[in-house]
Amino acid sequence: MAAQSMPVPPTNQGGKTPRWTQPVSFYGQSVFSKYYAHTICAFLMLVPFLVMPAAAQAGQGTIAAPGCVTNYNASQDYFPVKIQVDTATFFSVKYFNNYKVVKNTDPLVNTTYVLTQCGTPAPAASGFSNTTVFFDIPVTNVAALDTTAVSYLEMLGERVAIKEVDTEGLVSSPCVQLGLEQNEIIGLDDNNATLLAQQLEAVDLIFSSYASTPANKTVITSEVEDPGPLNRAEWLEFYATFFNLEEMAQNLTGSINDNYNCFKKAASAATTKPLVAWTTYNAPSTYNNNTASWTISDAAYKVDFTVDAGGTFFNGTGGVLSFNTSAAFLAAIQDIDIMIDETEEGTTIQDVYTSYGLSASSSLKIVQNKAIFREDGLVNPNDGRDWFAAAVVMDDAVLQDMILAIHPELLPAGTPYNWIRNVAKGQPEQLLSSANCTATNSSMPVPDRAISCLNMKVGGSGSGAATKTVAGAMTAVLGLLAIAFSL
Repeated sequence: MAAQSMPVPPTNQGGKTPRWTQPVSFYGQSVFSKYYAHTICAFLMLVPFLVMPAAAQAGQGTIAAPGCVTNYNASQDYFPVKIQVDTATFFSVKYFNNYKVVKNTDPLVNTTYVLTQCGTPAPAASGFSNTTVFFDIPVTNVAALDTTAVSYLEMLGERVAIKEVDTEGLVSSPCVQLGLEQNEIIGLDDNNATLLAQQLEAVDLIFSSYASTPANKTVITSEVEDPGPLNRAEWLEFYATFFNLEEMAQNLTGSINDNYNCFKKAASAATTKPLVAWTTYNAPSTYNNNTASWTISDAAYKVDFTVDAGGTFFNGTGGVLSFNTSAAFLAAIQDIDIMIDETEEGTTIQDVYTSYGLSASSSLKIVQNKAIFREDGLVNPNDGRDWFAAAVVMDDAVLQDMILAIHPELLPAGTPYNWIRNVAKGQPEQLLSSANCTATNSSMPVPDRAISCLNMKVGGSGSGAATKTVAGAMTAVLGLLAIAFSL
């Protein structure tokens, strides 16, 4: 069985694109307008040279539905839009005319996938290691063994490709829940090995965070292990290579990066830096020798989210992160301003008090100031947390939640919380069930949950990597042309 994936955030600052300015005109509106119009027209003359290569390719080997090539031409580049990995550290992509070499470079995985455009010949297997896995693309039916993979695929508009999921009781996506109810998507049978094998043989590809069988159909993903919030957002591009959706993935990644960096810039203006601790109560069980413990997390991605939201990360005193008594734990956190409770059990503030040995009369600041939060703001009917699914890819929305917890004054009034709710103030869990599925079109991309950072009271434009596509250039050119002729 696959467990829910734990989020691991990214820390990429990005770089600001230099501004390009024209000389100041002192000759009046008429000359000024003509100058810009001529400049734009000159640029427009270059557009055909940008577009012609793609148009010329379209006239060679053609691609028929569902994306397979007819009349293969060995000299044609079938992947005119190529991704460039900017932030993620655990995957790489190299393009050839009719195939891609995608690598998961996580040291614990280190696996190569060769993706050949269907209708064209695959490269010789002898040119790769014997652990290389080959696929024809675009794939059209897949199994998702992790809740995280479901969210990446849905953001790319590929819920239509999801035919099977594991641990279906933990899936938070409303529309995948509906698909399960209507038998359009099946839950894998973990109790019958023979049936499970038959089910997995029915798909083209298996997305999993761990090795699975059959190995020749499994793609191991490591978005959760890739350090930094923006690293894991860029794994949208990894998934996209299997569907030839590079352009869409680049646009999504650029949008998340820009919004995240804009939020970060806004939060950096805050004059106070509240002390934040991420904590867990571990109840006695067979996994811990029936001994309870209280822990403080020092995970790198939580440091990033805390600091980027304008807080100070608390990583214990003297390096001590685990405690055998609640009294010792409470003594360690007595000076923190905000606590984010990651305990899996419980939903109410009274549950939190019980877990940590607290009461409503406690003198701790987190109790008196009602500053206790949990990550279960979005859950399915089985308490399957969306924190382990959509929150892994929508990192700008997670940062929005953190700012709402640490510096709510920076956000517009009424900004909703997503995964991180204030349990001390009675903010309820929000249920995600099949009844919430409004996007019945399974090819409709699921939108990011973040608000636009431009609505922040403080801040500015982000500095994430922008996509460079002919379509984007044409949109900009047409906009400039409209301005020129209106002058």
